[in-house]
Amino acid sequence: MTEIVRLIASLEGLLQAIFFVVGVIFVILALRQSIQRAEFGPQHGSWFRPVLTFTIGILLIAFPSTISVLSNSLFGQAPNNNPRSIFEYDRNVLEPLNQGQARDIVGVIMLFVRFVGYIAVIRGLLLFNQISTQGSRVVGAGITFLFAGTICINFPIFWGLLVDLVIPNSVGTTPTL
Repeated sequence: MTEIVRLIASLEGLLQAIFFVVGVIFVILALRQSIQRAEFGPQHGSWFRPVLTFTIGILLIAFPSTISVLSNSLFGQAPNNNPRSIFEYDRNVLEPLNQGQARDIVGVIMLFVRFVGYIAVIRGLLLFNQISTQGSRVVGAGITFLFAGTICINFPIFWGLLVDLVIPNSVGTTPTL
């Protein structure tokens, strides 16, 4: 089980390195597009595409900060990197799984969900980069991928919110009216 945890952690590091390189490529591409736009004038297109590509590139370069901003915007707190923190947010429903190997399996599942969340956020950012060529039809899909990816990255917090909604006073943090 520890080998899987190490593998997923190293894959997350590899993904962040790839995102950094892709972000640098996007910034260079945006600068080239800006130079072409400045040389050829308005007939070469608008400034929207270079500015959008540059912005997406910066978001990819600063990917950990991007994730933190998305998490703070949606959940009001930074993502918790401990995959076993799901047991802190839910003490009733998952209590039978909080022992032994079941706890390790839930931790691996949480790592996998977070990994999928990273990929979904990147997919959303790449869809936003296509707005300049495909128009507004990719905006909905981009927002959906960003939203779903942020939920996956913060799945323990999201699970705690769901448990509080379905089973009131299950954790003791839900205020009574």
